[in-house]
Amino acid sequence: SRRSSGSNQGGSTCLGSRSASCNGSGHRASGPSALSAADGVNAVEGGCVDGGAPEGLGILDDAVSKRWGYACCKGLDRNAACTLPPSPKASPQGVDVGSDSGVEQTSPDSEDMTEETPLDFSNPPPELLPSQAVEGGAPAAYLEHFVRFMLGAWRQQQEVGFPGFRDIERQAFQGSAAYAEAEKALTPLLWRLKKGESLDRGEQKDNRRSRETRTSMEGKFVKEKSVLQQLHMMATKAEERDYVKAHEAYMHLTFGNKMWNLTHVAHVAACTMKGAREYRRNRDSLNTYDMDPVSQKYMWAFKKITHLCQCLRPSSDQSKNVVM
Repeated sequence: SRRSSGSNQGGSTCLGSRSASCNGSGHRASGPSALSAADGVNAVEGGCVDGGAPEGLGILDDAVSKRWGYACCKGLDRNAACTLPPSPKASPQGVDVGSDSGVEQTSPDSEDMTEETPLDFSNPPPELLPSQAVEGGAPAAYLEHFVRFMLGAWRQQQEVGFPGFRDIERQAFQGSAAYAEAEKALTPLLWRLKKGESLDRGEQKDNRRSRETRTSMEGKFVKEKSVLQQLHMMATKAEERDYVKAHEAYMHLTFGNKMWNLTHVAHVAACTMKGAREYRRNRDSLNTYDMDPVSQKYMWAFKKITHLCQCLRPSSDQSKNVVM
């Protein structure tokens, strides 16, 4: 056909196939058509670049003069320059990208930030507030408030040498390495809270049939208590100076409610020269502390700043303090 074979009619220069490119005038055949029937022309894919109109305006076929041209400027001369102004193209570097430029702009809290990305802890809250005073008691918001306050208090105590601390307490918190380790361990926790991710990373219930000959040998699925709620319990009880309850929540985080933590196997002699019988009790389901090393580290660090809270704000009721 005329469009595919590059034939010449009406004395014009044929522009070739739909994917053909023309140099020197700012026109190029690529992209969708932008003409309608009201223009009196038939549009084919194409457009202009490099000093011409934006790409994707199409190549036209003038039904009156039987000549091919460009849909961008409706020009019929191949050697003539495109009369449309060039389109502004966003530069990837060194320009200010507007809000409607089509270039996605990311914020520091976007999903491309990893859990290891350092956070700024230089501006801690001036005081430790109760849970209801921080965004109406939202657990995620209060955990961030508690972590930032305690890390700030840790840095302040480092500067003055931990006055009033016992030797065993001072040894647990002094040194920049101990603080840096706690900050690094707590950073993934805050990132997960910012992104709204679930903190529960334990084993899910397995609906498959038992792989043991006796169902009593199988471990039991023990539903894990919410990690977010247990951490929130630790923070709220520490603010209330009930450190025994905070420690109890930590035990739920780490050990959970398992009835059997490890698989136990016992071999008992059956009869003379007839081998032995194996009695097995498989472990119960693993919780987040068992499954996720990152969660394990931030739970350790959270327990440590809870101990720091007790050193700074001990309870007048000794039965609510935990002996370190």
